Amino acid sequence: MSVEEYTKEFKKLLIKCDLQEGEEQTIMRYLGGLDPKCAHVVELQSFTMFNEVCVVAHKVETHMKSRPFKRDFAKPLPKGQPFDKGSPSIHPKPTNSSPSFPQKSQAPQRNQPPKKQTQSQTLNPKEVF
Repeated sequence: MSVEEYTKEFKKLLIKCDLQEGEEQTIMRYLGGLDPKCAHVVELQSFTMFNEVCVVAHKVETHMKSRPFKRDFAKPLPKGQPFDKGSPSIHPKPTNSSPSFPQKSQAPQRNQPPKKQTQSQTLNPKEVF
């Protein structure tokens, strides 16, 4: 049932039942009968009158019908690729060109002796205190 049909039926039944309730209660009753996806979006909007809610509900329904189908779940991974939360799902292709950023120097190997300190690198204990 469309929002327009639902609204007409709802208003007809309001008159027929002659309910004496507040505007807020009527709005809540109306939202309770709407499609849950539509009602959730309508509830996020600001309104004060029942007629405003009806207009917003109609606009939401029109918008929902006009947008393309959107999946609410993730796409499956291609076969052969492990799942890794920290990396993007699409891996860039390696290139043969050298990167534009400087390479990190390699750490000294264990068998090499440490570099000797030069005169300017050594500290004189008298200069520290």
